[in-house]
Amino acid sequence: MRKTVKNLNKLYASAFEKMENMSKFLGKDCVDHALDFHYGHRIKINKKFTNELYPIPLFRFKLQGIKTETFFDVYTNKNYIGYIKLYPNKEEILSLDLEAFANLKYLIYGYHYQQELYNSEDLKETKNNIEKSKDTKFIIYVDFENLEQIYNVVEKFIIKPSQRFSMANYKCECGHYVTIESYKGTCLVCGRDGPFKRKYKTKCPVCETKCLKDQYGNGECQNCGWNFDKLGNQMKNRVIYPNLISVNKAKKLYQQGKKFKPTFEDFLEAFEHYSETGFNYKNVGFSLFRNGENGIEFSWGPEPCGTIYFKDKEDFIKNAKIDNEYVRDIWEKVENPCYL
Repeated sequence: MRKTVKNLNKLYASAFEKMENMSKFLGKDCVDHALDFHYGHRIKINKKFTNELYPIPLFRFKLQGIKTETFFDVYTNKNYIGYIKLYPNKEEILSLDLEAFANLKYLIYGYHYQQELYNSEDLKETKNNIEKSKDTKFIIYVDFENLEQIYNVVEKFIIKPSQRFSMANYKCECGHYVTIESYKGTCLVCGRDGPFKRKYKTKCPVCETKCLKDQYGNGECQNCGWNFDKLGNQMKNRVIYPNLISVNKAKKLYQQGKKFKPTFEDFLEAFEHYSETGFNYKNVGFSLFRNGENGIEFSWGPEPCGTIYFKDKEDFIKNAKIDNEYVRDIWEKVENPCYL
């Protein structure tokens, strides 16, 4: 039994390593995805094909609203590590740029229609045939040799979101693990609402626009851009993550028609609260990290790069410099102050 478990762990290790990388890739582009397993697969044993039941790990997500599945097989070779399947209807497949599958061998099929393509040959004729077909639903099946190939395909179909996103993981009631990168908060396996879905009515504490929040009180205003949460709303004169200024200060700035940019003091208060902040200056990224109980690690890079340590906040305010200028004196010129 131990030998069997050891062999299985070794067999699945490579597939799960690829899945972890794929999850980070989807997270970078804020795509909700859920882990599932597919149990039936056709494999070749001793030059003969047979149907075997073993769990193939897969991710479920959506590309341009189309149901998509990426499978990471455990029986692989140098030319094959898994496959992707998209399930578009006729309108969706006719609107897709099939050039995304260039240099990949892929299959398009429905109940009546089936065509195997390579190097995107005869795409115009392919779409004409799809349009004439009686089918209303199709499947696009593509094998891939490495992660970069699947990244390239997914990247071409991703619709990049415009709002802020937050990473969280939860186990759905259906038993599947879901990575929520957006606030849609829906399990892509069973469709249940997740704990972070914005579905409760509220008002923005800054501009009083009607908004939606999750069960924990978190949400974002589409009008003024304020990110609200219970703690920040309770401590209206404090800088509380995920914002870089207090609620009351945001109200004043909104009434004056000004941006929610933090002062140097606001930024340091945010750092005291969160311990990791950053900003850009002259196209260089600068970061502050907590070092010990009160110390500050001040780093910049990638080019030029370096690190200086300060014993506490007062030491940083008094002595931190960029290009022989005190940070406190150039603060109005910095860009993108943020939490890291």
